[in-house]
Amino acid sequence: MLKITRKAEYALIALRHLISVKDGKLVTVKEISTQYEIPQELLAKALQQLARAKVIEATKGPSGGYKLVRDPHEINMRANGYYGLLF
Repeated sequence: MLKITRKAEYALIALRHLISVKDGKLVTVKEISTQYEIPQELLAKALQQLARAKVIEATKGPSGGYKLVRDPHEINMRANGYYGLLF
């Protein structure tokens, strides 16, 4: 069985949510954490890592949030260097 960290699990949940969002709408950490009952602090750290890896884009400010910038079919946690999120 594959074991992943909670942060990796939260990152995958957030990615799934961001993939489902249409028209590049920005999604906040609070929105994702509330919908999936995930601690905001840990989710924010996972999203920051995904933003540094250029999978998602962060927009700062009162109307800021995150959006997916990669094609979902191109995201491969191991091949694209996101392996560190998993363990």
